[in-house]
Amino acid sequence: MSEDLSNLGTDRVEATKKTNVTGQMTPILEFSPIDGMEMDISNFSSGGEGVPVIAELRDSNGDLLPLDTQLTIEYDAPHLDKPETVAHTLSNIRVYRELSVKEQQSEEYRERTRVNLKGRELEVRDIDSALISIESSEEIDWDESRVYVDGDAVTVHSEGVEA
Repeated sequence: MSEDLSNLGTDRVEATKKTNVTGQMTPILEFSPIDGMEMDISNFSSGGEGVPVIAELRDSNGDLLPLDTQLTIEYDAPHLDKPETVAHTLSNIRVYRELSVKEQQSEEYRERTRVNLKGRELEVRDIDSALISIESSEEIDWDESRVYVDGDAVTVHSEGVEA
């Protein structure tokens, strides 16, 4: 079943907001399926390649994070020493600075919001996490920010059951 992910979480996927460490690639948002569930994030959705990530990223002054902020998707699991980068890193967040959330969600601009995974799909078990991570000179302020992963790219199902 398709499911939009956001910094608010869902009934089947917990979302944990985090504050980044400036100058380092660190998670700002962690998605973990609830017990007994599995989440698959597809690199092919809505007629294109890449995971549509919609974002409004602001600091505590309400200003957009700097243009040179980098963004990627990471994967973390108990057997890993540190999260693995599973997507090609965006070298800047121009798309998130230039387009409103509404524009990013429109078909016209969807291609510009895609973050390409290094594989066809990311499988996340209930003990694992998918992470949206950034490297920025400014800290994110979650009272001013929001992030969504388009539901066309996300399937959540019972563990061990093919989606």
